[in-house]
This record gives sequence, C-alpha cells and structure tokens, in this order.
Amino acid sequence: MSEATHVDPARSRSLRARVFVLIGAGVFVPLVALGVASWTSLSALRLQLGDERQLLAASFAEHLDDVVRGNLELLQNAATAPRVDPTDVDPAPEHAALREAFLHAHLMRRVFVVDLAMAVLAEEPTPGGTDLPPEAVEAARGALEAGRPTVTNLITTGDGSRRLLLFVPIRDWRGGIAGLAGGEVDPAAAAFATLLRPFRGRPGGAIDLVDAQGAVLATTEGGRQFGTSEFAVRASEVIRRERGRRATGTGATVPAETSVAIAPLGTAPWAIVVRERLDASATALAALRWRLVALIPVLLGVGALFAWGAARSITKPLGLLTRAAERIRAGELSQTIPPLGRDEIGRLGQSLESMRAALEQSIEGVERANEDLERRVEERTRELERLYRELRTRDESRGQLLSKVISAQEDERKRIARELHDETSQMLNALAMGLETTYASAQSAAMRERLAEAKALTVRALDELHRLIYDLRPSILDDLGLLPAVRWFAERHLKPLGISVRCECAEIDQRFTPEFEIAVFRVVQEAITNIARHAEAETVLIECEPSGGDLVIDIEDDGRGFDPGAVTTSGDAQRGLGLLGMRERVELVGGTVRIDSAPGRGTHVSVRVPMPAEVARG
Repeated sequence: MSEATHVDPARSRSLRARVFVLIGAGVFVPLVALGVASWTSLSALRLQLGDERQLLAASFAEHLDDVVRGNLELLQNAATAPRVDPTDVDPAPEHAALREAFLHAHLMRRVFVVDLAMAVLAEEPTPGGTDLPPEAVEAARGALEAGRPTVTNLITTGDGSRRLLLFVPIRDWRGGIAGLAGGEVDPAAAAFATLLRPFRGRPGGAIDLVDAQGAVLATTEGGRQFGTSEFAVRASEVIRRERGRRATGTGATVPAETSVAIAPLGTAPWAIVVRERLDASATALAALRWRLVALIPVLLGVGALFAWGAARSITKPLGLLTRAAERIRAGELSQTIPPLGRDEIGRLGQSLESMRAALEQSIEGVERANEDLERRVEERTRELERLYRELRTRDESRGQLLSKVISAQEDERKRIARELHDETSQMLNALAMGLETTYASAQSAAMRERLAEAKALTVRALDELHRLIYDLRPSILDDLGLLPAVRWFAERHLKPLGISVRCECAEIDQRFTPEFEIAVFRVVQEAITNIARHAEAETVLIECEPSGGDLVIDIEDDGRGFDPGAVTTSGDAQRGLGLLGMRERVELVGGTVRIDSAPGRGTHVSVRVPMPAEVARG
C-alpha cells in the first residue's frame, strides 16, 4: 500500500474520536436548541391565548362602537333637521325630527329635545313635557360643557330606575349650542341584553359590559347585571385612563387563576371585559411540557448513535477526500490553515493553504475594488442626505402654505356667513315684518293677496339664506367628522330634488386634522353642487374608503354628463372654474382628482388624497 493511502491505526482511532465529537456536537446542539425553542414556544402559546382573548374583546368593542355610533347619528340627523331650533316657539319641527329618529332607533326607548335651561321641549314616543330627573340634568349639563356627542355611565334615579343617556348638541347658525338632542336607553330591556348574544366566551369564562364607574351594564353570566366586581373595577380604571382622567378609587386585584382582557369603547365610557379560568389550558400545557422533557433524552441517544456511525464511516473515504481537495486547488479560497500533522487532515490543510496563496493576489484586487465601492457609496449617501433635507424643507413649506390657504378660505366663509346673518337676514326679517304690518292695514283683497305673496317670497328667501349660511360652515363636520358630513350634505342637497342617494362609506376609527377634513369636504361639496345644478341625474352613488394610506372618495351619477376637455379648453372664462377649484384644493393636500364623463353617460369623480399621519381631536 502506498504512503498516500496508508492510515496508521492509532491515528485513525484519534481521528475517529475527533470526528465523533464534532458530529456529536452538531447533532446534540440542535437537539438542545430544539428543546429550548419548544419550551419557549409553549410559554408563548400561553401568551397567545391571552392575545386571542384581547382580540375577542377588541372585536366586540368595535361592534358596540358601531351600534352606539349609529344611534348618535340618528340624534345628529334630528339635531340638524330643517327648522329645528330650541329657541323658537314652534315644537312641530322638533317632534317630526324626533319621530324619524325614534322609528329608526334600535336601543333608544325615548328621544327628546331640551333647551339650555334643561326643559324638555319635545319627546317621542310620549307627547312631551316630562322633566329630566336631577341625575340626568347633571349629565346633560356635562354634555353642554363638552360641546360634542356624549354617552353617559349608568344613571340611577331617585325612584330606583336605571338608564343610559346619549346627547348630541343642537347648534344655531353661529355654531353655538342652542340645546341638546337626547336619547334614553334602558339597560334592563331585552334589546340591550341582545348586544352580547353574537359573542360567547369559552367554557369557564364570561363577557361583561361595564362603565367607567365599575357598574356591570350587561353580562353573559346571570345574576351580576348592575352589580360590580374586581374585574369591573379594573375595567373602570382602564376606561378613565384611556379618556385622560386620573383614576379614582382603590385598585382591584384579579385572581391568579383567571385571565382578563379589557377593551374600552371609543364612542362611550364603557369597556368589554373577557375573562376565562386558566385551569384547563394550564393543565394541557403542563402535560405537553413533561412529554417534551421525556422525549429529549431519547433524541439525544439517537443522535449519539448517529454521530458514532458517521465518524466510523468518514475515516475510510479520507484518502478520496484529500485527492478531491487537491483537484479543486486552483478555484477554491480559504483562510490561513496552520500545520495539522501528517494524517489526511494535515495533507488537506496543506492543499488548501497552497490554494489560498495562489489566490492572494486576486483577494487584494477584490479588496481594492471594495474600498473604491465604499467610497462611492459614501458620496452617494451624502448626496441623498442633501436631497432628503431639501425635500423635507419643501414639504414643510407646502404644509404651511396649505394651512394658511385653508385658514384664509374658511375665515372668509365665516365672514360672509356673519355678514349674511347680520345684514341680509336682518333686512329680510324687517321686510317680512313690514309686509305683515302692511297686510294688516290693507283694505282691498287684491292688495292683501299681493302682500301675502310678497311675504311668502320673503320667508322663502330667508329660509334659503339660512340654508346658505349652514352650507358655508356645516356644524356636523366639527361634531362627527368628514364622512358623516359628506353623507349629510349629499342627502340634504340631492334628496329634495328627487335624486336617489346611496352612500357607502367604510368606518374609520380616527379623526383627521381640521385642515384635511375641510379641504376634502369642500371638494366633495363642489362635486355634489355640480350634480344638483347641472347633471339632471336620478341616482347618485358615493363611496368612501381608505386604500394604501390614501382616502379615496368616488362620486358617480347617471346624469346627462359633459365633455371635460371641452370645458377646460373653452374660451368662456366662467366655465370650468368649479373643476379647476376642485383640482387646486386637492393638490394642496397632496392628492389628485380624476373626472370621467361624456355626454349622455353620466359623470364619475374620483378623489384620492393621502391621509395625514397625525390624528386630530377625538
């Protein structure tokens, strides 16, 4: 046997031991890592169960938010109905608006309108005149001070009855509060109890609806409604903390054998509490852990057997491995290898070292190329940083310009509305009074008829003037936000013309900045106004939804349509001003507007604007 293929038995046994240790370590370490990872995964599984409970609580809280928001929108519609004014002496408009809200309400058993003195001016379904109890009066005054839609905690009156109240401010043309539109919910009624039916906890758990005072409004566990518990007290602290008020009262300690998930509502001072006993899940996890502990030694034994067999099988083909390494010497690169002896591993080390020396010059060239590349990357990085600073400065200037332009436009609208009320409205009122006086003193029937017609025209002009004032600054935009304001404006201006309006708007939990909401609302207002004036449409579809960080609003009608190219290229300076204004206002907030129309095919206006990252007032 030649020297190249001869293997000394003593050295072979030493090499076999080394290979056994290396392969054994390669097998044992992954097995140990697998055991540690499995143990950690079991711990993470327990945390995941808690996350699922929190997700359930958040989902149900979102469902209740939709229910409460729907009732608040019914009250808002009543508060903004035509001729609703708590300061006048005619209760008929209030009764009509309340009747419409009551017929569509799911939870409210009673709706009413109160003035600033807390006197009930109208209510449904009763004829009216029922005074608010002192506890409800205190809650109503809190809603007046807040100046926004409000939902109360559980109120217990002097006669022992329990109720929940919803309030929406009624604003006059100046934007001030003239009264409240309110709704009363009976938490003991069957309709309120059905709110918890869509969800059920696991066996050994329950779902509670609590308020900020720790009272249980509804529960899937019988016998605890209107009471309290350590879970309800903890939830009330979370509600007060989420709403920016310092928690009052003592803290609550939750039993260690119970897992609790709490999700506050956004529209009401309530929270969903999902609780579950941990006995069953903890027992299953403990059993799985002990199985894992028993399985690890078995796997280690199998790994040791595999390592021994692999070490024994490697010693024989070492000669072939050495010659294979010599054949790839010209194309292989490795680190410096110290002398390893005269066995096969030593010869392999010598071959790899020869290959490293042959490629040393190539490595130096690669290093020089890398240095040059790094230098170029640094130069490009500095250039990109400079461009980024310029872009950021430009964005800041654009934001300041947007704020100033929108502020100036809105200030001008307020000034026009104020002048219309202080001058034109007063003149029309004086004219109506003068016509009334002249009518009383007129002697001929013909003159009385003409005076009556003139007075009717004056009253109609006064109503149109009030509508124009509200259009200049709609209060619903400040109270409920952009999407409810879009829906309100479309129904207010298109339905009286016999146009069928359908609004499909996705729910958005956050409120945008005032500048953003005003800019987008004015664009939609212009589009709806164009439909009312020119389209001669029968149906209108409005869709609003977020898409990839943008807010997309599509407005489509089946009217007579027009040629957008002809409007923009027309020599008439007055044509196309509305479309130009829409494009300019959308560009101010970084968005785009696309108009697709043709004669006889209707019009489709698509507005896409990037939603601001910051969240406006709640």
